[in-house]
Amino acid sequence: MTDAVVIVLREVLEAMLLICMLMASSTAMGYRFRWMGLALLFGVFGATAYALRLEQISMAFEGFGQEIVNSTLLIAIAVMLAAHNYLAVKQLYNPRYKVPYGLFLLVFVGTVSMAMTREGAEIYLYGYSYGVLAGNMSAVFSGGAIGVGIGLSIGTFFYYALKSLARNKRLVTCCVVSLILAAGMMGQAALYLSQADLMPSQGALWDTSNVFAESSLMGELLHAAIGYEASPSLTQVLLYLGSVLTSLAAMFAAWFLYRKPESGEVGEAR
Repeated sequence: MTDAVVIVLREVLEAMLLICMLMASSTAMGYRFRWMGLALLFGVFGATAYALRLEQISMAFEGFGQEIVNSTLLIAIAVMLAAHNYLAVKQLYNPRYKVPYGLFLLVFVGTVSMAMTREGAEIYLYGYSYGVLAGNMSAVFSGGAIGVGIGLSIGTFFYYALKSLARNKRLVTCCVVSLILAAGMMGQAALYLSQADLMPSQGALWDTSNVFAESSLMGELLHAAIGYEASPSLTQVLLYLGSVLTSLAAMFAAWFLYRKPESGEVGEAR
């Protein structure tokens, strides 16, 4: 049961950190949570479709379909998070700017639905493999329920911690969280691409498994929060750093190109 708690907690926590960050950011941008209904609908549909077609997807692309789909989702989410940072900094330095609702929906709904699709499919795969096929449904279900509960609790605390910040500080904090999450996802994408032989497989640059093993509770939590890998390859590190630089470039572009000497605050959604 402990394994189920840790594995499900990691998947739920990774999604909750992203979703709660976007929820806090949306209030700072002056939008309510109506977009969440659409995001949840697309996310549940995507996760269900992915799970039901998992066998066909896994057999596609010469047996590397799952790795390719997962890496594509991770890269797309990282790009969406960079777009979020661009919009957040643009509004931060031009408080009267209002993100067009269509663009807002594209970034926020797209990010959440893709994250739910991936994480939901991972949880389904684990439950089916270790619960249904292995005949261990009781332990998997009870442990998974505990993991979901802990993940939701941490996510709720994280949201209200962000919500308690002043608007500008909240946007800056959300940008930092977004940057870290996107970098971790790009590191994971590099691992999937290496497994699919689309990127060169390389030896580890370092090994910190003696400090935090990836299979330990702390290792799983760090993996969900910052994309921790105990023994990353050069490709993973380069894509991780590349994602950080891309997000920073988007933020600086919004700052230098669109900053206006205006005052005033955007009305915050309550």
